[in-house]
Formats: sequence, structure tokens, C-alpha cells
Amino acid sequence: MKPWKVRKFAGDAIYDLRSRNLLLVVLMLLIAIVAVPMLVSKSGSGNAPSPVSLGAQTSAASSQENESAVVAYHPGVRNFKKRLNDLSAKDPFVQQFTTSAASGTAIDQVSSTGSATAGNSTSISGGGGGGVGGGDGGPGKKTTQTLYTYYVTNVAVGESGGALTPRNGISQFQFLPSQDKPVLVYLGTTSGGTQALFLVSKDVSSVGGNGTCFPTADDCQLLGLNSGAGADMIYGPDGKTYHLDVTKIKRVTSSKPPS
Repeated sequence: MKPWKVRKFAGDAIYDLRSRNLLLVVLMLLIAIVAVPMLVSKSGSGNAPSPVSLGAQTSAASSQENESAVVAYHPGVRNFKKRLNDLSAKDPFVQQFTTSAASGTAIDQVSSTGSATAGNSTSISGGGGGGVGGGDGGPGKKTTQTLYTYYVTNVAVGESGGALTPRNGISQFQFLPSQDKPVLVYLGTTSGGTQALFLVSKDVSSVGGNGTCFPTADDCQLLGLNSGAGADMIYGPDGKTYHLDVTKIKRVTSSKPPS
């Protein structure tokens, strides 16, 4: 430890003891700690000092220590802000160190995410214009393009026994055959686009065809149809039977999300 730090610590300690009126008590204790072992050792040899001389010695030593402490003490700067300049806090939002340029090569990280209804997104990157969506960047540069993959369902729907109306690229939550007659509601496709899923209206009394019903065929609440499959539904409010064919389920990859 540096000498100036020791002097500063001792000065601060003495100043605090004086402000609490404990300096004399501490000095007495220090003198007692030093004097008692000496008295005990002398008493063993039969040369014990008299109480009067011990008291006089203690008083003289105490006066001398008090005088020395008062004369030698230099409190210095009492402003705590100036005393703690060496321990000033650092801003955690400011960079405190820098990395040498020779320590490594910077790597540009490019990330891209996307979401698509009943599908997923794929991020493709390439360098120097050789990848998908690449520009005229030089070696070491990366270009990124986000591709959305989803499935589009085409159906034909209408009254059973009549002409069916084609509906290509039906949107999610679309009513079929129409909004006025919500026999079915299109939900989307299963994973991999193997089936188109439809929510069956509670007003439908019977469902027939070559689809898959959930939870059971007698209580068909969710209807799944493969591409090329169809189903008949008896709609209670008008008593008519409506037929739906899933004509095609196609996979689409685009740079734009599904509308």
C-alpha cells in the first residue's frame, strides 16, 4: 500500500474518533494493551511499579499522544465527492474498451424472419450476387431474401346436383358457399398441405362423402378433404344439400406473404 494512502486512512480514522469523542478512550486502550503485559512481566521479577507511578506514566503518555495527534493531524479535503474522485462511477451505456482490429475479422450477421398462414418462411443468403436475391456486392458481402412458403386451396361449391361454382385461392375464414349460407368455414391446410380443413356449421344436420370428420362421423365439427375429394352437407335452415369439391391444393413460394 502506498504511504500517502496509509496517512490518509490514519487521518480519516483519527478525525472520525475525535468527532465521536472516542479518541481518548482508544488511546487509553492502546496504552493499556502495551503496558499491561509489561507490568505482568515485571511483577514476576518482584519489581512491580507503584500505582502512583503507573497513573502518572499513563497520564503523561496520554497527554503526549493527544498533543502529537492534534499537531500532526491534517484533515485535508472533507468533501466526499473530491475524496472519491478515484472511485467515480462509469456509465454502463458507454463502451469502456475497444477491440483491436487485428484480433479478428468482423462478421456481418444478417437475420430475417417471416410468417405465413398455414405455411412457413425461408431465409436464403448468398455472397457476391450468386445467391437468391443477390446484388452486385463484392466478395465477403451477403445478400438476404426472405421467401414465404404456404398453400393455396381451390374448390368448387354449390347445391348438390347443380352446377358448382369454382373458387380459386380461397382465403382463410371464408364462408362457403356464401356469407349468407355459411355451411362451411375454410380454416387452412394441414402441415405439408395434404388436407384442406373446414369448420362445419352447427346447423348442418348430416355430412357425407370421402372426407375425414372430427371428432366422429356422426358429430362432424371439423372436416378434412384431400385434393380431389368432396363432401355433401345437409343445411338445416333451408333443408338443401350442398356439395364441395377440393379441386387443388398447391404449394406457393413467394417473396411476399399471403394476403
